[in-house]
Amino acid sequence: MNDATAILAGLVVLVPLAILWISALFHIIARRPDLSLPWKGAWSATVILLPFIGVMIYAAVRPPRPPKRTGTDDPSVVAAAMEQTRELVAAHDRGAIDDEEFAAGKARIFGLTRTAV
Repeated sequence: MNDATAILAGLVVLVPLAILWISALFHIIARRPDLSLPWKGAWSATVILLPFIGVMIYAAVRPPRPPKRTGTDDPSVVAAAMEQTRELVAAHDRGAIDDEEFAAGKARIFGLTRTAV
């Protein structure tokens, strides 16, 4: 095997591994909002200090995927909540409901629980 063939063979192996390494770092830092900063630092350090073995460790034992988005991202759900809020405010302004009913209505619309103070 001559030098050019050895270099080409090395590139065939190293380039995909480098792409995996970069994509793992990008995934850890930018695509995992559910990981806290210390966890992101720990995973990044593992991948950086153990370049290719760290990628494989991360792929094998990484935390589960972040939870799926909820229906609150749906524009129709947001529009419905806004309309209910407008109706609630209008009823409160004209005196049809008192402050307690108004607060309970807001908690119901936004899915909040009320606790006694």
